[in-house]
Amino acid sequence: DWAVALLGVIVGFVLNEVSKIIREKLVSKKYRTALNDELSTNFHQLDQKIDIANQMKEALSHGQFLPGISIPFASSVYDHYFPSILKDLDSVQRDNVRHIYSNLRVLDKFMFSIEKYYKEDIQGSVVTNANAAYLNKIDDVLKNYKELKKLINSYINENPVDIYHRKQ
Repeated sequence: DWAVALLGVIVGFVLNEVSKIIREKLVSKKYRTALNDELSTNFHQLDQKIDIANQMKEALSHGQFLPGISIPFASSVYDHYFPSILKDLDSVQRDNVRHIYSNLRVLDKFMFSIEKYYKEDIQGSVVTNANAAYLNKIDDVLKNYKELKKLINSYINENPVDIYHRKQ
């Protein structure tokens, strides 16, 4: 009698653990799919951001200033579910995702604040030729946008770039 009871407890425990593992895998797959969708959205949004930066350059080259405010990059999946996905990604994938989102945030923050920095530099006469300086800054932003497009595209296509040269 006690052997049957013990066997029942063991089988119940094993079934519970197996169902837990399957549930975790399904949830992780759902979050990874959502992350890829969010990255795809950001990939396409980069075209709009590039257009805005180019319009800013055009305005600056004519002595005018156009603010860099736009819709922020999407990050809710990354912000809320990335820790749940970590264990299912290899180190190169994790590096890519962190690098991409960190840069998207920095670029958004810079572009949202560029008008303030520009006005401060003009009023304080900090820079002798503010327009030229800001043209160069926008060129740097454009370069970063284009690099992020490459990284996002390679990640989505399951060929992430080894940005930190882990596997040499």
